[in-house]
Amino acid sequence: MKSSDISYNFSVAKVLSILMVATGHYFGGILWIPTTVALFVFAFSSGYFSALKYTGNFSIKQFWIAKVVRLGFGLVFINFFLLLLFVLQGKSNIVTWDSVLGVVGLSSVLNWLNLPYKSPFGSGLWFLTALYIFYLVYPLVERINRNLWRASVFALLMLIVTTFLNFNVHVPYELWMTAFGFLFGSYAATIQIRMPLAMASGILIASVVTMLALNKFWCINSLNYYMMLLASISVCGILLAYRLPDFFARFSSIFSECIFEIYLIHTYLFLRIHDQNIVGYIASISLILLVANTLSKLRKMIVSDIKNRLVSGGLA
Repeated sequence: MKSSDISYNFSVAKVLSILMVATGHYFGGILWIPTTVALFVFAFSSGYFSALKYTGNFSIKQFWIAKVVRLGFGLVFINFFLLLLFVLQGKSNIVTWDSVLGVVGLSSVLNWLNLPYKSPFGSGLWFLTALYIFYLVYPLVERINRNLWRASVFALLMLIVTTFLNFNVHVPYELWMTAFGFLFGSYAATIQIRMPLAMASGILIASVVTMLALNKFWCINSLNYYMMLLASISVCGILLAYRLPDFFARFSSIFSECIFEIYLIHTYLFLRIHDQNIVGYIASISLILLVANTLSKLRKMIVSDIKNRLVSGGLA
């Protein structure tokens, strides 16, 4: 499959994934299963496309600067919106030292250390913290991946390590599987070996059916992690093997530019309507998409204006 098809697939998949994450956070329950897959797809995509874009003798300094600039503008703009929202809602603990961590997306560090966190900023941003860590270690990962055998041994080692951590260092979300997703994505881009569509589809169906059967009929949940990991890898395998239908293109083009905004704001805009979960959900998603799309357009307009002023002033 062409690289443009893969790029299109993951553009669509990331939009669907962020909506799945928002849906899972709204309803909870068994939706943690597709939500976990969605987060793995995000992580895999970050690792995969980072490995395609940054390989060989790239500038590590420029790599980190590019990531800081790309995320920084979004964080500043969105957190300003959240600040206004918190003030209107009368939230407490807005101006606290831990708000600094929440604003930059590092609130999870306190959670991992079992330290109290009171700020309304930074709700559910553990994935962003994991992304920071991946960007920090990526130059080392890229050097390891330059040798096929070394890359394969490293990927296997990271699979063992993250699996061990999953069962021995408990966090209330699939942090370790997602962490492996980043590394596995960069490995997949390096080796360029793809599963046949039939194999990927078969693994997906078998892993999901097996997990549901084990849980429902035999109350066995000890294998959930392995089944979820297989399902997540197989979904990424499908995205690398089969171009998604073109009717997703319009949908993707509208919302792919505001994924970051959806991720940062969605937990703050849930509308709960008594005994009307579906109505509340539809209203919530509609509001989230509207606000995220508006914030994205405003952000791009402001950033573009700043760049134009810098250029006209001879500073760029």
